[in-house]
Amino acid sequence: MFTYIYDGSFEGLLSCIFAIYSTRNQPEAIFEKHRSPLLLGDVIELDSNEDFAARVLNGINSRTNNKGAEIAYKMFLSELPQREMDIFYFIKTVIEYNNPSILENFANEYILKASQITKMIHREIHRMHAFVRFQKSREGIFYAAIEPDFNVLPLLGDHFERRYADQPWIIFDMQRHYGLYYDLTRTVFVTMDNPVFNIHSGDLNAEIVDEKEKIYQALWGNYFQSVNIQARKNLKLHLRHMPKRYWKYLIEKRV
Repeated sequence: MFTYIYDGSFEGLLSCIFAIYSTRNQPEAIFEKHRSPLLLGDVIELDSNEDFAARVLNGINSRTNNKGAEIAYKMFLSELPQREMDIFYFIKTVIEYNNPSILENFANEYILKASQITKMIHREIHRMHAFVRFQKSREGIFYAAIEPDFNVLPLLGDHFERRYADQPWIIFDMQRHYGLYYDLTRTVFVTMDNPVFNIHSGDLNAEIVDEKEKIYQALWGNYFQSVNIQARKNLKLHLRHMPKRYWKYLIEKRV
């Protein structure tokens, strides 16, 4: 049994899985390079290879009516412990079964695990669609700070491109320190050398925020309060639909 080390990218993990099948050296564990523990014994460190990664994705897509690659990618974005081995066993199951119906076989522990993880990812995406709050800067770009449980930022671009197609925006993941920037023509990943957000509140820094932004925030907060019917208050239901961990960046929750 061998321990594999990859570079931390999705392509790197797929390249690692390609190497496992090429050499037939079964993995005891797969670790991201910068998160690997002190290892002894047979350790194989591999670089990312786009061709190898593409062959793995094509292999599982051809066996799952083009669904397998998306599932594997969402499992990777979950950042859950042991995600690498979960993805390896998912891919191994898909290849060995060689029939799209395997994705509906929840009696298989690896397919069940993949289904559970993708459901968690979908739920987090839905919450990000609902809980993103933009703030306008003086330069006309709308900024939003988020801190999702999973690394779902790469899956948010299409939705917000359609919804806010006529305004430039940046959605920035405060925990993972990168964002999506839409410039009216395309969406790209960005990083920021100088943080523009207050790390505690998610507010834009005073020197770049639009002068009318606070007025709009107050109007939104007043609207939120006016539609709130105290006699029908159900905190338990409210928390189920809007968990407290998301309140940090919700403007209406500061009122």
